[in-house]
Amino acid sequence: MILSSNRSFHSLCILVIVCPFLITSPLWAWVEFTDNTKAAGIDFLHRNGATGKRLFPEPNGAGCAFLDYDADGWMDIYLVNSGNFQNPNAPNALYRNNGNDTFTDLTKEAGVGNTGFGSGICVGDYDNDGWEDIYICNFGKNVLYRNLGDGTFSDVTEKSGVEEHSWSTSATFFDADSDGDLDLYVANYLIYSVETDGCQLESLRVYCGPDNYPPANDSFYRNNGDGTFQNDSISAGLVHSGRGFGVITGDYDNDGDRDIFVANDLSPNFLYRNNGDGQFEEIGFLAGVALSEDGTVGNGMGIDLSDYNNDGSLDLVVTNYQSQVNPVYRNDLDGFFTDVSFVSGTGLPSFPLLSWGCGFVDVDNDGWRDLFVVNGHIHDNIDQFDDIGDYAQPKQLFRNLRTGAFLDMSPKSGKALIEPQVSRGTAFGDYDNDGDIDILINNLQGLATLLRNDGGNDRSWIRVSIRPPAQSLMARVFVETDDGLSQIDEAQSGGSYVSHNDTRLLFGLETADFVRVWVQWQDGALSEVIKTPTRKEVVFYHPSYSD
Repeated sequence: MILSSNRSFHSLCILVIVCPFLITSPLWAWVEFTDNTKAAGIDFLHRNGATGKRLFPEPNGAGCAFLDYDADGWMDIYLVNSGNFQNPNAPNALYRNNGNDTFTDLTKEAGVGNTGFGSGICVGDYDNDGWEDIYICNFGKNVLYRNLGDGTFSDVTEKSGVEEHSWSTSATFFDADSDGDLDLYVANYLIYSVETDGCQLESLRVYCGPDNYPPANDSFYRNNGDGTFQNDSISAGLVHSGRGFGVITGDYDNDGDRDIFVANDLSPNFLYRNNGDGQFEEIGFLAGVALSEDGTVGNGMGIDLSDYNNDGSLDLVVTNYQSQVNPVYRNDLDGFFTDVSFVSGTGLPSFPLLSWGCGFVDVDNDGWRDLFVVNGHIHDNIDQFDDIGDYAQPKQLFRNLRTGAFLDMSPKSGKALIEPQVSRGTAFGDYDNDGDIDILINNLQGLATLLRNDGGNDRSWIRVSIRPPAQSLMARVFVETDDGLSQIDEAQSGGSYVSHNDTRLLFGLETADFVRVWVQWQDGALSEVIKTPTRKEVVFYHPSYSD
């Protein structure tokens, strides 16, 4: 009864917030997502090696990525697999985009079918040769695949010095010290041993919780500029231990360098502020992002960093466990964040669900970023001891109402969104190059899902690409229309839940026919402002670039 009363109260608050918008704003048509997986030729099946013993690593799932590995301007797809963690045997998969709404599995030809017990993926051109490289996080040995530029990759893990034998979940390439090459941050989960596994709920075998195991330290690898890295975690100040899941970088304080956010599972979240010289200070508690609004530690899973309210600063969302809200942290422009989960209308709908991949993405191109979240429980036998949670769960899509509030539009966004699945990794990108955001999902012990956005490109848009590829992770893009719509964004390596998004930045522009675009690079370089027609891609080159 208490839960029911709270739900009614918060629903009333949400209605008070959104109703004025609904009355005064134009009623744009909404979008619909279509499951295009089978038609596109994506037949990837994730395996977790579940044996019935309910061993702790099994239910965490794996990530996925949109990337352009062959530099042809079309987003390819990479999906991470797991298999039996004691004897991994399920290969990852790479699908080449054919440019006609279909894909071809070229895993074997490319040489990227790693069979480790996979978790996460990030992408970045670490050696500055113009080709996107791939880093895979595993339970055990991680893998760095160097892109050779001919459609194939080489495993350079040992040679590069980023082997990492911990239980790594996710990673991100970024330029920590503004020296023009990409460093690597790896989030490690916890210290696990199968000998200590085995949890019971009365007579029922269940998956243990993360608090049964001590947290692990993350790792920071500084790029030496010669194709190798050195572990520089201690000297960089990146030495705190947590149960890291989601990791993302971005310039939250607008000082020109990339900071690090880590979503931790039953440990306070980290915010590492970059001091400008490649040294970091952990200020999660001080900034207000370590805990939830009620001061509790959450089960941080996924993470995203984007400016959802168009005030020129990056905001944060973290996904959490069932009976916890997914906190939305609004950047207050003064170095601090405020948890606005309930005020925004996103908190209460997340309460009965267990959430993973997420993203602030403008699905309807109205110039305001919406929020997409996938869900799915840990316990495959949840129905035997819990009357709230379901194992397979629907996805959620919240429309940005431009007032600081969101409205749950999931039931009106196509049957593919409300179909229950046990979803994990999620990536966002325009795979068909039609000017709207599509979604890729890696489902636990199930087939992957490719959701095509139908209707988002009814409104204007501009897509911005940064060259060379490494510089796309060292730039902030600004767009502005004549009617006063102003947006910023930064491409990121990694993010969501153990996944990687399209690094081309797509901006919705509502009805604008022209837009002004410019780029600020991390090294201080500033592009000229260009005014260009909408509904096209524009390319910016770093001033140092020479073809």
